[in-house]
Amino acid sequence: MHEDMFGNPVRTQSDQTLDAINRFMDSYIGFGTDFAPIFEAADNDPECTLAAGYAALLGLMLETPDRLEIAGKYQTQAEANLNRGTERERLFVASVGDLLNNRIGDQLVKLRQLVSEFPGDLFAAKLAQNSYFNIGDDHTMLWIADQVIERHKDCAYVYGMRAFGREQTSQLDLAEEDGRRATEMKRKEPWAHHAVAHVMLTQGRHDEGIKWMQELSDEWEDRNSFMLTHNWWHQSLFFLEQEDFRTPLEIYDERVWGVDKTYSLDQVNAISLLWRLEQLGVDVGDRWSDVSDYVANRYLINDQPFFDMHYGYALARGHQQEALEKLTIGMEKMATDAPDVTRKAWAEVALPATRGFIAIADGNYKEAAGLLSAVRPRFQEIGGSHAQRDLFELAWLTSLLNAREYDAALPHIEARVAFRHDVAMDARLLARARQRN
Repeated sequence: MHEDMFGNPVRTQSDQTLDAINRFMDSYIGFGTDFAPIFEAADNDPECTLAAGYAALLGLMLETPDRLEIAGKYQTQAEANLNRGTERERLFVASVGDLLNNRIGDQLVKLRQLVSEFPGDLFAAKLAQNSYFNIGDDHTMLWIADQVIERHKDCAYVYGMRAFGREQTSQLDLAEEDGRRATEMKRKEPWAHHAVAHVMLTQGRHDEGIKWMQELSDEWEDRNSFMLTHNWWHQSLFFLEQEDFRTPLEIYDERVWGVDKTYSLDQVNAISLLWRLEQLGVDVGDRWSDVSDYVANRYLINDQPFFDMHYGYALARGHQQEALEKLTIGMEKMATDAPDVTRKAWAEVALPATRGFIAIADGNYKEAAGLLSAVRPRFQEIGGSHAQRDLFELAWLTSLLNAREYDAALPHIEARVAFRHDVAMDARLLARARQRN
């Protein structure tokens, strides 16, 4: 029996299979690009339960029409060889089966079990963190990192994971400590860079954030398109909140939009940046046309509430009426048919919020303010980070201002200013509310 890069036993006799497994795990945790060899490994070593399980998961991660067919093929192969796998491998394969069959609650239970019983499995811990991130459960994200950190105390990745969990649970100083430690241990740890950027943005340390990210940006070039574009998105926010609007547009054109225009997370980064700029009065030219074209042509929609809330605004802003209707019909279906764990987020948060965002695109600010005021306290439920969800907070606040509901907006903007001193963006919003214009 072989051991993977984290010391976990793997039932295979093939060095090539083990190499593909290690490359797959490292790419997922470290946001690399070396995923595809796991398919070949599963084909060439059909009795390796874990290789087939990972290949099934990769199939589900694809955003192509054949994703379920690919995932189903490898899941069937993995399940046929369960008796050859270790207990850890069997539990992981079962969790992928839950995901494939849309049993999200069951999958989350199995991921917690994996983390608890097999803390050496850092891949499962990262998958679990991402899964809980998608439902807005920050405390479980941190719990996951805490379960595995002792076993991996010499691994930079685990400190990046704990840094993000700590940041999302507002343990900002500890989060920065972990993020810096991870970066010292392994300079190419972009998730740790990202966690420290979150801290600095939250605390209004914009100049420090710009310097931190700029000095590390050379480590992102060979990372996958999400991590590359997302870290540049974070860099853009530092400039944007200081009301340097030229630099974010340059970063948008050169680093955020265009790496993989078909990929959901690249699209979300682009939509988020354009929308923030517009909320602050910036003319973004005809950029919505290109973004909305790609969103309109997506195969996979209604995948996550957080994504669809972005797509809805982009399609409305780009006048993609047919695609927008398809999106909202799908969201309505998810509001009744989604798994229990996400159904309320679809029905009671994402769908009404998206209707509010469409109203913003149509210039109906009073309608938007009413819809968003009702759901704003529950934005956490749709997943995403504090920084990402602040887009929706800004949409709500600017809708109130545009609807001339200054008294409703003022205390919330004052709270922003009190929390983060000397942030030009917040100061401008406060001036608008006080001057009632």
